[in-house]
Amino acid sequence: MMSSKSTDSTASSSKIGSLRRVSGFFYAKSTLVTALLATAVFAGYTVLILSGQGKAFEVAGSSVRSLGTSLGFSQAEILAFFGERSGEQISAYITFNQVWDSLFGVIYGVMYVVWTSLLLKPYSLKVGLLNLLPFGQVLFDWLENFSLASLSNQYLADGTIASSTALLASTASSIKWVFALLVYGVILVGIVARIVGALKRRNQR
Repeated sequence: MMSSKSTDSTASSSKIGSLRRVSGFFYAKSTLVTALLATAVFAGYTVLILSGQGKAFEVAGSSVRSLGTSLGFSQAEILAFFGERSGEQISAYITFNQVWDSLFGVIYGVMYVVWTSLLLKPYSLKVGLLNLLPFGQVLFDWLENFSLASLSNQYLADGTIASSTALLASTASSIKWVFALLVYGVILVGIVARIVGALKRRNQR
């Protein structure tokens, strides 16, 4: 019993240690240049690639234009989304979720981590792993994507969707946006803290 507890404790310590190394890496490497570069990659990917891939399943006047951009969605909304699209469009939607939108998660996740790391760098000893918060958003985004891909495949196969998978996708979407709001809050606090710190240093001169 003691051996099992010791093993679990060692594994937990190893995971925390790995996270701290990743966190420290971003604190060390994040500069204004890397933040602006990451933002440029994010903007370029969004405009040049993601938006184009999204047009493959776009339907003019659709009652449900997108599932992943809302704070959760019902089973009826998922069925309406699929019902307005052809099999070819749903197949494109599967590829979009599994490939293009999943890659988008990596891109915006790294961008937000770089910005939070840059803004929180002077306070890194106090806030610790907080700079990795955006990766939480990415994880739930991926869970949402692959749940929606699974629902899409099921709908193509028999015209139905599993309520449990629909609930999983909706819940993951909601949590994703909660993480997004937290990330925006951290970035805002970081900006304010930097401004206040700069003003204090200026007044001390």
